[in-house]
This record gives sequence, C-alpha cells and structure tokens, in this order.
Amino acid sequence: MGKKYSGVWLYGLSGSGKTFVSNFLKTEIPKSVVIDGDKVRKLISFDLGYSIKDREIQIRRVYGLCKLIIDSKKFPIASTVYFNRKLYNYCIKSKILPIKIERENFKKIKKMHKTYKNKLNVVGKDIYYEKFKVIKIVNDNSKKFLKKFKKFNFYS
Repeated sequence: MGKKYSGVWLYGLSGSGKTFVSNFLKTEIPKSVVIDGDKVRKLISFDLGYSIKDREIQIRRVYGLCKLIIDSKKFPIASTVYFNRKLYNYCIKSKILPIKIERENFKKIKKMHKTYKNKLNVVGKDIYYEKFKVIKIVNDNSKKFLKKFKKFNFYS
C-alpha cells in the first residue's frame, strides 16, 4: 500500500513558523524537497508583485513545482503565505496535505514583524484567507508543536 500523502503544503502568516516546520520535516521525511515560497518568489516569480492576482499566480507556480517533484518520486514540502480554495482543491486531488500554521500570541509578533509595517497587499492585514475546512496547527513555540506532525503519514 502506498503512502497516504504525496506531499504537504504549509501556509500561514509571515512569522507563523512555516520555514521552521519545513526544515524540521525535511530532516524527518526521506526523499523530501522543500519549496519555500519566498525562495520561489526570488528565483522564479521575480516578475510578480503582491496583489491577489500575483499571489494566485505564485501559488500556482509552487503547485507546479510540487507536481514535478511528485513525478520524480520525491515528497514536496511547500510553504507559502497565501493559499486559497482553488489551490486547496488541487492539493486534495494530488494528495498534498494542506496545513495552516498559526502562531500563538500572534498579535504581539504582528506588531514587531517587518512585513506588517507595509501598507498594502499584506496577507493578514488587507488580504485575508477564504474560509474553508482545513487542518490548523498552532505554533506555541514548544517541542510539542513539532510532535503534532508525527500523526500524519509522512514518514513511511
């Protein structure tokens, strides 16, 4: 019997812990490849801005990279700030598990984080997530936080 999931997609606001989780999962999951949305933006999507339209193009590109990695018999670990229902449906069809990462006490972090000092096109400030049912994991900055990922069938 094959794996339950062919990849994982972490999304959440800037500063929520997506990169931290991605790097942890990379050490735990054989044949995994991290696709960090910030790096994709610098290397591939440098032609895009931060409007909703551009963010939709960006996540579609990240999804395309996930599909290429799956076709290569590897396990993508994608990480982006923006996520929407259309991408959720693509992920489910491809057996990529979307997980929203939320940070405990985020209001304090938001006041200090450089991203939220921008005025326009900021997810969590003037761009919001669509509402749909998704797995949410709260980053409480403890070791228990990472243990929450063990319950998924990523490791076989």
